[in-house]
Amino acid sequence: MVDHQDVTGAAYDGVVELYASMFADRLETQPFARAVVATFAEQARVLARGGLLLVSFFATDGPDPVRFDHKVAPASSWPADRFAELLAGAGLTTFARLLHDPASERGFLEAHVLARLEPEPGVDPGRTARRCT
Repeated sequence: MVDHQDVTGAAYDGVVELYASMFADRLETQPFARAVVATFAEQARVLARGGLLLVSFFATDGPDPVRFDHKVAPASSWPADRFAELLAGAGLTTFARLLHDPASERGFLEAHVLARLEPEPGVDPGRTARRCT
């Protein structure tokens, strides 16, 4: 898990994580799901209310996570629905998801999930995060 102790809370309107969480099970001190939720919680901490998190990961269409040997390190693929539950555990709401065909050049089902840190009640979510220029 990466932590950004030097970054104040609510500092970013968006965070992008590309395939990093699939290696979270390399952390021997925590089960994979807890390590991923801790990672998402840190990402939520640095997001402004209404801010977006884009997460890309290897997915499986089965009901359970699948460990596999990646050329970098042992990794896991996760069902997109279970991954959305992990995001929810960190206070993020999934509102868009794209699954890329497993016959892709990588040979794995790829998932891209867009989640939002909910704005304060009564605030238009389109007006909470600042626009990037």
